[in-house]
Amino acid sequence: MVRDGYFFRGDYNYADKYFSEASLRHDGSSIFAPGHRWGTFWSVSVGWAINKEKWFTADWVDLLKLKLSYGEQGNDGLLDRSGYRMYYPYTDTYKTSYNEATKEFTNQIAYKGNANLTWEKSGELNLGVDFSLFKHRLNGTLEVFNKKTTDLLFWKTLPLSSGISVTSYPANIGAMSNKGFELSLDGDVVRSKTLTWNVNLNMTYFKNKITELDPTIAKDGLKAGSSIIRIGGSRYEAYMYKYAGTDKSNGHATYYKDVIDANGNVTGQTTTTDLTQATRYDLGDINPKVYGGFGTTLNAYGFDFSMQFSYQLGGKVYDGQYQQYMHLGQSTGVALHKDALGAWSADNTSSNIPRLSTAKADDGFAVGSQSAVDYFLTSSDYLSFNNVTLGYSFPKRIINHLALNSLRVYVAGENLFVVTARKGLDPRTTLEVGGFTSGSALISGGGYAALRSITAGITLTF
Repeated sequence: MVRDGYFFRGDYNYADKYFSEASLRHDGSSIFAPGHRWGTFWSVSVGWAINKEKWFTADWVDLLKLKLSYGEQGNDGLLDRSGYRMYYPYTDTYKTSYNEATKEFTNQIAYKGNANLTWEKSGELNLGVDFSLFKHRLNGTLEVFNKKTTDLLFWKTLPLSSGISVTSYPANIGAMSNKGFELSLDGDVVRSKTLTWNVNLNMTYFKNKITELDPTIAKDGLKAGSSIIRIGGSRYEAYMYKYAGTDKSNGHATYYKDVIDANGNVTGQTTTTDLTQATRYDLGDINPKVYGGFGTTLNAYGFDFSMQFSYQLGGKVYDGQYQQYMHLGQSTGVALHKDALGAWSADNTSSNIPRLSTAKADDGFAVGSQSAVDYFLTSSDYLSFNNVTLGYSFPKRIINHLALNSLRVYVAGENLFVVTARKGLDPRTTLEVGGFTSGSALISGGGYAALRSITAGITLTF
């Protein structure tokens, strides 16, 4: 891949009251075919420090700055269906095979390129305010944003009749928006000569929405993996089978299925034990509604103490690891989750967990283990205790005798715990399988959580 570009940036400041900045860039990428390789992107921002105006007389306001910006940027980061970066997606790729009987070579198209592929473009409008009040005892920033992305890079499905090995091709399929706000606050609850107590909070809220789609896919949406992209929905819209509970007479797992008449209209809903006959449903946006962090810092008589937490609320994650441990499949000696002890049995017919069996026709969640079922779509809410530190800085009257400028001892803990909807699930390690190209829902990747550590040390300067 080859990239080239030109860049300009300028800024202006008048009397530390009025601020402006502008940039312009012209980028080229060999990802795209000639004629589509170059994109021009620009940004501009302005700011106004209101508190520095002569007519502004509120002496309890230390800073009040309004800011407005708009900027555009381009994306050429197209990934293949396995999550690897593609370098020349606009070209067709062929595979060559040799026929031993005819002693001839034949060429067959293996991948369909798209010469009309072009930059994915994003434009973001931000309106915000920075403030500091009561002699800097309360400080904060509030920003409202509206980001629109057009010419989304994605994959469109090829008809099976094409005979091409890779059954999809890259395309610019539509547009989406992200709207929301970001808030950051910190303030001194107590401030004296001997004690300072500070607290901080930040949060982000956003709503993602698909606003446009290629006419060829707009009607039914683009179904890929365990998600669906449709107008009005989210980029992360779950598309899965719905679990209907167990058949109380035999413990088989049942799933919901639409009843369709001769004209193709949905007239009702029933259940089936055959997952291949079940219907997949749009289960809504799985993005978190709010995420951020909070913490506190205390300094008194040479001691310093701080804690920091992070959180996420209102989202969903697919717990594939839990799914794996909730069935036997067609093997013996496999690991099971303790919840499997509550599976349906002749003595426990009210259980909502299907019976455990290695028989192919009676395997409960085993068939579902290869497909996304909403039973395993779990809350991604969490509270994480990221770090805590306790330290003591020796006073000057002591360390001066040791020819030191400063001496501090401390103990610190990192990643001490995380509280989640299900024990063992860490939403912080989830991943989007295949990146932006696969369309899969966010899924528990089974990766290791952040390493918990406790350290102690001494910091000194001469």
